[in-house]
Amino acid sequence: MTETASLTASVYDFLEQYGHRYHRDGKDLLPIDESEQDRLDLQHHIFKMILDGELTATKIPQDVQAVLDVGTGTGIWAIEMGEEHPGATIKGLDQAPIQPSFVPPNVQFEVDDVTKPWERRPNSLDFVHVRSMAGLIKDWSAFLADAYLHLAPGGLIEVSDFTTRFQCNDGTFKQDSYCKQWEVAFHDLAVSIFGMDFETAPKMAGWLEDAGFVDVQQVTKIVPVGPWPKDRNLKTIGLYHRTHMLDMGFENYSMFLFTSGGWDPVEIHSLLAHVRRELKDPKIHTYTTA
Repeated sequence: MTETASLTASVYDFLEQYGHRYHRDGKDLLPIDESEQDRLDLQHHIFKMILDGELTATKIPQDVQAVLDVGTGTGIWAIEMGEEHPGATIKGLDQAPIQPSFVPPNVQFEVDDVTKPWERRPNSLDFVHVRSMAGLIKDWSAFLADAYLHLAPGGLIEVSDFTTRFQCNDGTFKQDSYCKQWEVAFHDLAVSIFGMDFETAPKMAGWLEDAGFVDVQQVTKIVPVGPWPKDRNLKTIGLYHRTHMLDMGFENYSMFLFTSGGWDPVEIHSLLAHVRRELKDPKIHTYTTA
């Protein structure tokens, strides 16, 4: 990461494929087009519902000064953080230039590779926010060591993500389902082709402690897929989460990865049609976690 980022031609070097626009460097499975930007904004809304309207699970001091948002995406979290903390400087970092131009005066965006070694002043940050970077950061030990080095004494870090494994407590989700077929293929291809580990949640607390962080707390929330829960709040979250997955998430996470693994696009769309049909069934009570 650099203190100032210059937008080179490569930043805008896109590849149109499978009905989506991707960054040509091929480092990211996800597209960077309007459908992905809409997905990211909806995902942000779901996280806020899970967190009872808050931007973080971490209690941030009101006088926080320097905040770094790693993998800022559309910048929606950074913008809202800047509005909540007008005295802080919020810097959002992402390799895709998809952030808006008109933002609060205390919010800035950098376009750079978030996995590169940090070139900032040590002890210069108060809070580091990392969301939905599972699979994209391959060397978490190095990344978290950099974060520790650049946080001021008493600084805070929050790492959050959705898991990509379906769970069920009442037997309504079958292990021979199309959803399970997608899940297994997704993880197998991500690891075998790109070396991407999307199952970081069980290991994150240990990685943070190894990097030097103390008082590490792990919070796990159930995120239903569909409006099947009786609890009104979970029902609403489930409805939004199912829309997030069925309308954009499955396709955006699948097309580049599965075709790289030899799948034909028609074959992928056929599988996803079956997945959508299953997850629209109100008798199937499945969930992920965050």
